[in-house]
Amino acid sequence: MLKILRHLFSFTASYGLSVLLLLLLMVLVLFGTLEQTHSGLHEVQQRYFSSLFVVHPLFGWFPLPLPGGYLLLGLLFVNMLFGAIIRAPKRFSRLGLLLAHGGVLFLVLAAFVSHHYAINGNMSLYEEQSSSQFQSYYDWEIRITEIEPESSGSIFIIPQCDFEDMAASAYRVFYASALPFELHVTQYHKNCQPIQGTGPWAVEGIVLESFSGTDTAEQEIPGVFLSIHEIENPEEAGRVGLLWGLERAPWQITAAGRKYSLSLQRRTWELPFSLRLKKFNHEMHPGTATPSHFSSEMQLAEGNVDRNIIIRMNEPLRHRGFTFYQSSWGPADAPPGTPLYSVLAVTHNPAGQWPLYASCVISLGLLLHFSQMLLRYLKQQSVSAAVVKDEKE
Repeated sequence: MLKILRHLFSFTASYGLSVLLLLLLMVLVLFGTLEQTHSGLHEVQQRYFSSLFVVHPLFGWFPLPLPGGYLLLGLLFVNMLFGAIIRAPKRFSRLGLLLAHGGVLFLVLAAFVSHHYAINGNMSLYEEQSSSQFQSYYDWEIRITEIEPESSGSIFIIPQCDFEDMAASAYRVFYASALPFELHVTQYHKNCQPIQGTGPWAVEGIVLESFSGTDTAEQEIPGVFLSIHEIENPEEAGRVGLLWGLERAPWQITAAGRKYSLSLQRRTWELPFSLRLKKFNHEMHPGTATPSHFSSEMQLAEGNVDRNIIIRMNEPLRHRGFTFYQSSWGPADAPPGTPLYSVLAVTHNPAGQWPLYASCVISLGLLLHFSQMLLRYLKQQSVSAAVVKDEKE
């Protein structure tokens, strides 16, 4: 058993495995980059770099199975930890290499933490509008809000990840002890639109029709078919309804004398402060519709303290672990005098500064390593010159 473990450790820490993993990463980056000509950036990231395995359509028709970026980086982390840290000789002359490899490991760890714990979204504000929330680009949720009695205001959230993986003919039941009904969710559509139609999934002559053709995952609008089943009347047939991401008003129901609204909307997060857009500024390149500069004059309110800040392109706001970037603005091609809104990209990443720290450690390790090599070379040259001088004498 120990012999098998030693062989396994030697293979896991070997240079050969390092070369193989790096080659596979290069191939994956190449195929993922080429795939972006057909799919959006977010979809490619999920398929190629956030997965354990991926099947790439080589030449457009041949299915080529490959390990995903998540699996390759995990194996590379173990390989470098065993080979470059644990098994590597521990002496002062190799201190620079140990630091450099440790920095690379820290960089991979930062990617892992960012993948699992970072949240990204956006906030859109017109002038004089304020908000303490931002919403996701891609994630959606079913939100159940109790609207009567008004004193309750309870909100129940069903995240998209809990129902997006259902088979076409399956359904999933959601319930909470505080709700007088069960929610049966079925017929999830990743991207759809409501049209007139009939059939078992029709509600008042409307069905949801799936379609493709969006350029990015941000433009996809999901929808679900669902039914409400009151717990007090299990024999009664459930009420059916459709939820669509762009619906103008939520679906309202009454159960056990209480009134609820149901909606499908982008996932939202609360901020520990609020932002108000005081003024939006933008400039165009002369004679073009291409923006050369745009910025947002904001007022940040936190408790009883207000302060004015400016968010510009490449000059984000960082506060309480959140980062706000000046992302874009709209409406596009708006005529003069049209009210404009500013779009801020919002990120909360506990490992946001880790790549900087990792880069500093890697740079320090390489600087130390090459300095040691240079000193060693100069010392050898000095010894060689002394030997030649003694021979001449």
